[in-house]
Amino acid sequence: MKKIICAFLIIWTLPFAAFAAGRIAEIWTQPAVYKADEPVSWFFDVTGTDLEGLTTGVYMWTWFPSEPDKDHWANSSEFAALTYVEGNIWRFDLTPTEYYGVEASSITAFYGLLKNKDGSKSTDAFAPDQDPPNDIRMYSLSTIQGSALIDYYPKVFTTDRPLSVLINAHNTWSGCETTAVQGDLANASNVHMHGGVNLWDIVVENNAANLDKTELASLGDGVYRMDLILDDYFALPDGYDLKNINMVFADDTWSHMGKDQSCADFMISMTEEPIAELKFFPQKISRKDILVISRKNNESYVTSLTYTITAETAVLTGSFEGDAEEFKAYIDLVTGLKGLNPAKINVVIKDNTGRVITDTDIPLVVLQ
Repeated sequence: MKKIICAFLIIWTLPFAAFAAGRIAEIWTQPAVYKADEPVSWFFDVTGTDLEGLTTGVYMWTWFPSEPDKDHWANSSEFAALTYVEGNIWRFDLTPTEYYGVEASSITAFYGLLKNKDGSKSTDAFAPDQDPPNDIRMYSLSTIQGSALIDYYPKVFTTDRPLSVLINAHNTWSGCETTAVQGDLANASNVHMHGGVNLWDIVVENNAANLDKTELASLGDGVYRMDLILDDYFALPDGYDLKNINMVFADDTWSHMGKDQSCADFMISMTEEPIAELKFFPQKISRKDILVISRKNNESYVTSLTYTITAETAVLTGSFEGDAEEFKAYIDLVTGLKGLNPAKINVVIKDNTGRVITDTDIPLVVLQ
């Protein structure tokens, strides 16, 4: 299918190849993901193309999913005109279904190029889904339905470009302090983001003063979207070293709330995190053992770990020692379970953000 689409792209651009000069440096959209039947702004950086330096007279020429300005290569229609932003940045505002005149189900990709009025200058063709990182992504509801909980786009983002965060309220959790309940947030009439960065170093609260700013857009079926530019939303200082984004979702009165499946705050990391390794030693334990728990290659934001072990009436708590490379805990079951004869222990490990690393039962070997 990709080969067919690429061939289709080449065939359509051949008549204009003599004029084309320069790949578009960057393409992005606001919102970063969107439905085919909602308004969106496409942004183009034409630095390095024949259109560089122009401040008027740039037009859209697109031929898939349809060809709105057909037969007007030498005299582009005004409905295809872009709006000048600044520098070499241009903006094109559209609702895809209206601009292309097709049903939403027919919109599977976008192909085109930018040109001047008479077509004597143009860029190379763009085929965003074939040519990352210039990735114009139409939002599909199926990407966040089912068991999905949270998603965001683009996957590689910067603080000065649009970011869209999607949540499925049906799959969030609340009531974590007592008995966790799934999907309570889907009962809310509105959803807002209580957000922060770098483990809540800078916070934009979900409160009466911020209701317009923090409200998510409803996309239907319990799916909501937050659109933001991080620099603007959090008023990040110049040179701020952003490491992660922290989020809790709730309605405007906090009567309905949504956290992740571990009842912890949501987090999006700016960097790829290592894959942590959790181990228990020995693999088979009894109430007469010293249980050793280690966790290697911890995430960048994990600065400490704590444990809670319960067995019948005994509750053992403590902190791990070490650092992100490896945390270890040594639990004296001999003393902690003295006078008891439990069949198992329950181990809960949390990190400094409140995230549950594990909540598991470990059977105890019966001593003869």
